[in-house]
Amino acid sequence: MPTLAEWHDEYVVLIAEGLTSNTVASYGRAWRHRLAPTLGALDLTELTPLKIAKARESWDGAPSTKTDALALLRRLCELAVLDQKIPANPCRSLPRARSKADDPDPVARALTPVQVARMLDLTKDTPNGQRTLAGLVYTGLRLGELVGLRWADVDTDAGLLTVRRTFSPDGNGKLVERPTKSGRVRSVPILAELQPWLTPNDFDHVFTGIKGGAFDSGNLARAVRWHSIRDQIATFPDGEPLRFHDLRHTALTWFVHLGAAPDVVQRVAGHASVTTTELYTRSSSRAAALALRDLAASRNREVAPAAGGEAVETTKPPINRGFSSVAGAGLEPATSRL
Repeated sequence: MPTLAEWHDEYVVLIAEGLTSNTVASYGRAWRHRLAPTLGALDLTELTPLKIAKARESWDGAPSTKTDALALLRRLCELAVLDQKIPANPCRSLPRARSKADDPDPVARALTPVQVARMLDLTKDTPNGQRTLAGLVYTGLRLGELVGLRWADVDTDAGLLTVRRTFSPDGNGKLVERPTKSGRVRSVPILAELQPWLTPNDFDHVFTGIKGGAFDSGNLARAVRWHSIRDQIATFPDGEPLRFHDLRHTALTWFVHLGAAPDVVQRVAGHASVTTTELYTRSSSRAAALALRDLAASRNREVAPAAGGEAVETTKPPINRGFSSVAGAGLEPATSRL
C-alpha cells in the first residue's frame, strides 16, 4: 500500500490539470508545509478522519491555507477511492473545525459609498482602470469574470449581464479564458450605477486595458497605482490593506442590505453554497453600531418651541446608505440603452 507521499508524487501532475497557476502554487505550499510533514509517511489506509483532524489542528497559518491543504488531500483521497485503494474518502467525515470567531467577515471589508466615490476620483487619470474598478464594485463579479465579459453578454433591453467565462492564469502565468469558478452560467443585474461605465469600445470585451488586453490583479494594480492610493480609499482595523476582492464584498454587502434574500444573492454572486452568502447577512460590530445610530436618528423626534410658545414635534429623516438609486429588495436592473 503506497504512502500518502508516494501517492502524491505519482498523481500530483494529474491533480494539477486544469487548475490555475495560483491554485497549483497554493497546493504546492500546502503539501510542503502541512500535509507532507504530518501525514505524508502514513499509508493510504491509515488516513482516518481522526488522524486528519489531529494533523489539521497542528497546522499553522490562516484558515485559507488550511483549506488549501484539505482541498489537496481531498483530491488525493478521491483518486485513491477511484483506484480502490481505500473504500471511502476520509476527508468527507471531518468535523468543521473553524470556530465562529474565525469566520471571515466580508461585511467589515465593504466600502461605503463615500469611499467608492473617493476610489473612482483617485483613479480618474487612468480611465480603463477606473472603469474596471467601477465594474467590480457595481457588479460584485470576480476580476476574472468581469474582464471575461464580452459585449454579446450585455443585454441592455433586459438589463442583465450574462457571466459565461473567466480569465485566469494558466500554469505559465498567461491569462486564458475558462469556465466560471462554479462552472455555471449566471445573470447579474445592470444597476443604475453601472450604466455610465458601459461605454462602447473597439474591442470584443467590455472591460479592457488601453490596447484591449485583459486585466489581472497585477497589471490593474500598476495601471491605477493601487499600492499608492489604496490607503487613501480605506484602511481596516486588522491592518490588511484594501484588495480588489473587497470591491466584490462591497457589492454583495450592499445587495444584502437592500433586502435581497440570501438565496437570491447566492445565485447572482455565483457562490457554490448559500453558507458563504450568509456571511454577508451578518453585521460587523462597526456596521451594527452605525445601523443602530441611523435607526435612532430616523426615530428621533425633536421638540421645538413654536411661535405661540407651543411645542411641536419634528421627525428627522433617516440617513440613506448603500445603492441610492437601486429599488429595494427587488434588485431591479436598469434598462436604458448604451
